[in-house]
Amino acid sequence: MDRMDILRKANSLSTKNNIIYFDLGKVEYNRAFGLQKDLFSLVQEKDCLGFLLLLQHPPVITIGSNRSLENLISGNKVLSKKKIDLVQSTRGGDITFHGPGQLVAYPIINLSRFGKDLSRYVYNLEQVIINTLNHFNIKGVRIEGHRGVFIGNKKIASIGIKIKKWTTMHGLALNVDTDLRYFKHIIACGLKQYHPTSMQEILNTEVSFYYVKERLLAEFKKIFTGL
Repeated sequence: MDRMDILRKANSLSTKNNIIYFDLGKVEYNRAFGLQKDLFSLVQEKDCLGFLLLLQHPPVITIGSNRSLENLISGNKVLSKKKIDLVQSTRGGDITFHGPGQLVAYPIINLSRFGKDLSRYVYNLEQVIINTLNHFNIKGVRIEGHRGVFIGNKKIASIGIKIKKWTTMHGLALNVDTDLRYFKHIIACGLKQYHPTSMQEILNTEVSFYYVKERLLAEFKKIFTGL
């Protein structure tokens, strides 16, 4: 489904009572960001509840709104050789990696309908991840002062968001069976003490990406329908 098809469908299906979901497969980062901006405008125009994009990105390192390269370890020559893009993002936070085997969820939703509470929104995104992991007998936890979800001293999921006019953009990234070697090019989220991990590494077995995606979508629906 191309961009115009998605926008036509989003326009026809958008309501004030339901979040509309799109499974995009693998999408280049800037293309997905362009679609987020289009859907943001649609939420503003129609005052609808919003949308959720589920996808994977080709290998890309994104820099948060602080624009700091302090936690970028590898230079452009190395990244180019490894076919890893480097992109300036509008999300909050520090530097992070997105790539195959990582489930990315971008909610573009109207927070005016969810109490205009940013802290609660982040908490609920974390809860979606924690509930998804629980289904696989993985105990994810929050760590005070840090967004995302952790397993002991390792980080399994990141959250980076932007809120404008009480409409959300960007979102969460859960490492399912990500090749963790990609993270050696950065200090992810600026957290030297918390190394990246994945569901596959924790469980020491293959994990069905499709099944994880279905569970995360189900948990998102539970939390963001019940608010």
